[in-house]
Amino acid sequence: ANKKSKRRVPNTAAISITAEKGKYKELLTEAKTKINIDELGISKIRTRQGVTGALILEIPGEDRNTHADNLAKKLSEVLAEKAKVTRPQKMGEIRIRGLEVSTSEEEAAQRVAQAGGCRVAEVQTGVIRTTPSGYRSLWMRCPLAAAKKVAEKGTLSLGWTQVKVELLESRPLQCYRCLERGHVQQNCSNKVDRRNICYRCGETDHLARSCTKAARCAVCAAAGKQAG
Repeated sequence: ANKKSKRRVPNTAAISITAEKGKYKELLTEAKTKINIDELGISKIRTRQGVTGALILEIPGEDRNTHADNLAKKLSEVLAEKAKVTRPQKMGEIRIRGLEVSTSEEEAAQRVAQAGGCRVAEVQTGVIRTTPSGYRSLWMRCPLAAAKKVAEKGTLSLGWTQVKVELLESRPLQCYRCLERGHVQQNCSNKVDRRNICYRCGETDHLARSCTKAARCAVCAAAGKQAG
């Protein structure tokens, strides 16, 4: 079985409100006058600023996910054209190894959702990769609670076979604009824009999920460091 992961599943459910800078006070004031959280069964909300500058509302308690879903729906109605309201979740990444030849990405996503207790729509998959010897593996991302649950035993029945499941370490903060680490796109001051390249090999004619070329770090190459 896999070693116990130290990554903690959040004990709050989050709602993210993204709007123009300087508008958050006005928008939250409007929301408070039009939405009665007592009627939604919510007794406590914590607020903070996210790394992208968005306003994050955190709801604790046993029914936090239901309460957050209901409040997010109300906020979307009230703030319709003024802000983007989403329900971000802490995600976990897993790698599944030993898939048999007929297994598809869609079938794997359905099985992980079933075993992890999340929705299929919450599961993202890469492309199944095959080694010269025919060994097949697949990268997947889903809510952290589901990822930990699926990876706990280290194996999962998928189709007619048992596959190996590994929970991957969390990745450091990375900017999707310049691909450097330590900040996000919204706070990027780098003059270099690498959004049109494959972040795996650094070329421009494809996306990373379908990349079959040798890994090459564009940031390392630009800095004159070993990139392969």
